Amino acid sequence: ATDRAGGHHLAAYALAGRAALGTATPARAPGDHTVASVAAVLLTLLTAERPAGAEAAALTRLLLDGDPAAALTAGPWYAVHARGTGDPQALAAALGTVLLDPREDSVRLLTDRDPAPQPGWRLGVSAPAAPAALATAGAQAERALGRAEAARTPLARHTEPGLAGLVGEAEARAHAEALLGPLSPALRETMRGWLAHHGNWDRTAAALGVHRNTVRQRVARAGELLDRNLDDPDVRMELWFALRVAAE
Repeated sequence: ATDRAGGHHLAAYALAGRAALGTATPARAPGDHTVASVAAVLLTLLTAERPAGAEAAALTRLLLDGDPAAALTAGPWYAVHARGTGDPQALAAALGTVLLDPREDSVRLLTDRDPAPQPGWRLGVSAPAAPAALATAGAQAERALGRAEAARTPLARHTEPGLAGLVGEAEARAHAEALLGPLSPALRETMRGWLAHHGNWDRTAAALGVHRNTVRQRVARAGELLDRNLDDPDVRMELWFALRVAAE
């Protein structure tokens, strides 16, 4: 909780049990919230009824050695960025971690458990990462949170860059099934092989174990069913994208 009174900036951070950390500062610098958040985590570890185990050891190594990569176990770790109306400490507990950074408009966490959706929160989750790659994981989590908020979904995960990463999984699969609906499994397999071999009849036939005339007939039939010009590179690109999604 934050407030302003008597010319001072006030902030309160919940600790373990009934304890709390309160701060009152005449001015607020950009790093003040981060410093107070770290202090709250450390005080939570010190005042908890039971030790925090590996997390406490990780923070100790970080403070003594100053090397984030050496402070944590090999993982993999997930960076999580979250926005919501719930208690950040409760969110951290639900995700199985005490490594959290509550900010004014969001919460950042690190966990070695694969996160699941949490009531009252929108989560952006990074790809699994080693400790040395946590900066990249944090950026992935922030972008994923933006997608979760745009799509109004409780959780979004990092997707690979490129065309496939620009479209949500559900939307991509729905588009692929709508486009490829007229094609039988055999025609889909032939189209996938034909596109993979850049339209080469002989190599496609060899890969599929059929005669080259069979490939020609199937490709022609697919073009008729789809009512598309298969000589158009834009059509081929769209079909390749749809075939890849449908095969996953």
